[in-house]
Amino acid sequence: MEENHDNRRYFRVDLVKDIQGSARISSINHRQIEEEKTIPISLLDLSAGGMRVKMPYNLPTEIIILNVKFEFENEQYNLRAQVIRKMLKDNGYEYGLKFLTLEDQMRMIRCLNMYNIKNAKFKRVELDLRAKKYISSFVKILELIDEPTYLITDNRIVVSANHAAQEKGVNLGERCYKTICHQKRSCSFCILESCIKKDQIFESAAIILGKECTARWLYTEDGLIIHYFKTI
Repeated sequence: MEENHDNRRYFRVDLVKDIQGSARISSINHRQIEEEKTIPISLLDLSAGGMRVKMPYNLPTEIIILNVKFEFENEQYNLRAQVIRKMLKDNGYEYGLKFLTLEDQMRMIRCLNMYNIKNAKFKRVELDLRAKKYISSFVKILELIDEPTYLITDNRIVVSANHAAQEKGVNLGERCYKTICHQKRSCSFCILESCIKKDQIFESAAIILGKECTARWLYTEDGLIIHYFKTI
């Protein structure tokens, strides 16, 4: 069982752009729900064992099963998943969902395998065309900052970095908290959502790899944010 658990974690995919889908409550505390109302959701990542999603709806804390529909890699999915984690966010709620059947897990493994193979040779960030045209200009601006500096999207994907950051081994296309701070989820000091589409620098006290510093974010446009850490 431990080996299967490790395999499911290996096939986790951070999504560069959120996948839009829908969910319907199937049961609460083992009691079937006949309500047909669907809830809009955004998928943040996928693994063979489950997914992380966000939605504006505050689900009850009892044992709750959802029917989740979405499209990934040109395939339509209609899966049953159990809510195993809930976290309050500024713009709604974030949930961890666990797939309930081995069939769904195996199907997701096949899909994620194909996804990894397709992107293994040329791993690139799939930004929309408006965002892409600004990248080359931003790269020059990042070099004006002495500290390791990153250009990230509004869902925390690192799309560019200055020379100082590259020397530290940053991986483009990964979440900032993963490649910069070596964390599995958003950093406790992160206030990214607060700075989006606001024309000012936001700061937060942070500790990065045991060192005290000040984290800074500056929203530019098209969902791109300059992010760096000022050593105290």
